[in-house]
Amino acid sequence: MAAIAAKRFDVVLWGATGFTGRLVSEYFASHVAPRYPQLTWALAGRSLAKLEGLKADLKKQGHMVDPPLLVGSSDDQQSVDDIVGAGRVLLSTAGPFLQHGRPVVDACVRLGTDYVDITGETPFVRAVSEWKGTR
Repeated sequence: MAAIAAKRFDVVLWGATGFTGRLVSEYFASHVAPRYPQLTWALAGRSLAKLEGLKADLKKQGHMVDPPLLVGSSDDQQSVDDIVGAGRVLLSTAGPFLQHGRPVVDACVRLGTDYVDITGETPFVRAVSEWKGTR
């Protein structure tokens, strides 16, 4: 279990710059970070420029947060592995999940990272359940 010991963040927000990802990021900045200052969290997405913009927006809103930024894409498994491997929990808002979610779930299972998403896509849930079982 050496991979778990090496995790830098309690939570990684994957898909942070999308519509729902921004809402989750704002919630973390306004409610979670002040209440749990010891919690370590990072913003993750495909575009460094968009992540930097989100981080700047959070600061403009008066949030006293400075989450690290992690860049990766679901079509680059090494970048997914690097991001997933950095967190104890990965919270994904990056859909459509049937198209982009499988590499993330795969990395979470292999690297011992807990996975949470916002999907309402029944075919994705079924596909992952059949593919990975009850892990």
